[in-house]
Amino acid sequence: MEGRTSPTSFVNNKLNNQKYNIFTFFPIILFNQFKFFFNIYFALLALSQFIEIFRVGFLVTYVSPLIFILIVTFLKEFYDDFKRFLRDRELNKKKYKKLNRNGSFVDIESAEIKVGDIISVSAGERIPADLLLLHTDQKNGAVFIKTDQLDGETDWKLRKSVVMTQEEHASNPNLRRFKAKIVIEKPHKDIYAFKGRITSGKGSEGLSLDNTLWANTSLTAGTILTLVIYTGKETRSQLNNRSARAKFGILDKEVDRLSLILFGLMVIIAAITLILSWQFNSWYIVVVRYIILYSSIIPISLRVNLDMAKLYYCFFIYKDKDMPDTIARNSNIPEELGRIQYLFSDKTGTLTQNLMIFRKLFSIDKLFTSVILLNDK
Repeated sequence: MEGRTSPTSFVNNKLNNQKYNIFTFFPIILFNQFKFFFNIYFALLALSQFIEIFRVGFLVTYVSPLIFILIVTFLKEFYDDFKRFLRDRELNKKKYKKLNRNGSFVDIESAEIKVGDIISVSAGERIPADLLLLHTDQKNGAVFIKTDQLDGETDWKLRKSVVMTQEEHASNPNLRRFKAKIVIEKPHKDIYAFKGRITSGKGSEGLSLDNTLWANTSLTAGTILTLVIYTGKETRSQLNNRSARAKFGILDKEVDRLSLILFGLMVIIAAITLILSWQFNSWYIVVVRYIILYSSIIPISLRVNLDMAKLYYCFFIYKDKDMPDTIARNSNIPEELGRIQYLFSDKTGTLTQNLMIFRKLFSIDKLFTSVILLNDK
């Protein structure tokens, strides 16, 4: 089976889920930080101390806390993005077996897979790109895949190989001398739709969703032979992914709102102090100095403690033995877990395992009653 494609070039299959690059790291983080009043307030407070007429204390006491907050934020974002980089690199370097034109298999990294390649996938392996199922080691040509990382559903999905290639494999192992033309639709987001057609000297056959395996699903059993039809950003999973964005929890917004209220209170107190002190010469300078003096009403230590606490929570979520393999992908919102009030799930949702365990058997006046508890995991 030849692997020529038209067009001849497609997007590469390299995963990249990072938020930043070397040029956007500092600008984006600074923008995300200073769109909150809390940070703007302390930045202006620190800058005011460079003006002699507004200086009310040691410069270091106003500048160092702000610098410390920014350093912690940069380190935290760098750590999160570096972890994404490591996860992407692990997936990109995962080895798969690619079928050569001479009928032998060679190892190839996931990032090097191209449209038109024929690759073999074994049980338990992640599907590295959008694939067309050509052959399975099951006589009926059926396999099951897990799609929980794609659509959140834990039930297994049935997929069937193309009848033409499944039958051809019996007399022509690895489809080495099989020639066919496959026409498929353009990439789109709908994970529940697919149309195509395969044509060979033996006839023509329509292709549907049942013949496909989308990227980020996994094979449950057996070994399959597949044709790569979409890669990289053109796969269904990537097309349905949003661009990486900064996330902030409700707590950050509440602290920002309370800071704005406290600032208004500080302005009122400064105005009252001005009136009581009867210093109306250059009154606007005096008001600013009073606001700076009352700046401790909004404690900058609050922000420091919040950032350190979030790192602390993420670290212990990652180390919690009762939640193995749990990954805190974003250290900005771990406190949101404490705000969960309701969990909604259907009977086949991601939160249920449908496991019935017999717990007790007891008798009341010769009436036997069994209690079976449902464990949701």
